[in-house]
Amino acid sequence: AGLDPSKGDIYVTVDVQPSVLRLPPSPKQAIIMSGLGTGMAPFRAFVQERKYQKEMGIEVGPIVLYFGARHRHEEWLYGDEWDAYAAEGLVTRLGLAFSRDQKEKVYIQNKIVEDKALLGDLLGKENGFFYLCGPTWPVPAIATAISQALNPEAAARGEVDASQVEKLKQEGRYILEVY
Repeated sequence: AGLDPSKGDIYVTVDVQPSVLRLPPSPKQAIIMSGLGTGMAPFRAFVQERKYQKEMGIEVGPIVLYFGARHRHEEWLYGDEWDAYAAEGLVTRLGLAFSRDQKEKVYIQNKIVEDKALLGDLLGKENGFFYLCGPTWPVPAIATAISQALNPEAAARGEVDASQVEKLKQEGRYILEVY
């Protein structure tokens, strides 16, 4: 890049954006987190905070984590830690999608569709929060999967009713930090 500090000061322009990712107002509210690759980083902090709250005697809501990457053995970031959280019951559901570890590709939106009844309850009846952090490319497929979870009748007819996802957005319960 031709940067040589011996020839004088080097200036770099940086644009810092505040994060949109915040835990729900009540620790009892469910959090459904979807991360791809390094998009998992903020969710680790979320779970650590919920663990601390639980240790302090505060009742915490369900924690659902979806993680997607190509290969488990290469990209399951903090995998032992996540597995331990699941084993102790803090993380109530791990939806892992390693797209290249089997013949058929599996993505997090597939795991979300598998859990549509659970997510319909957590996002619909229990006012949970849905978070996605990572690249932008899966956003449409994930929004469709969430729509199917929130309106299974439309999904059974082969329709996608995006109004429930729009409602979650308006309520601040569908939060994306994508790049």
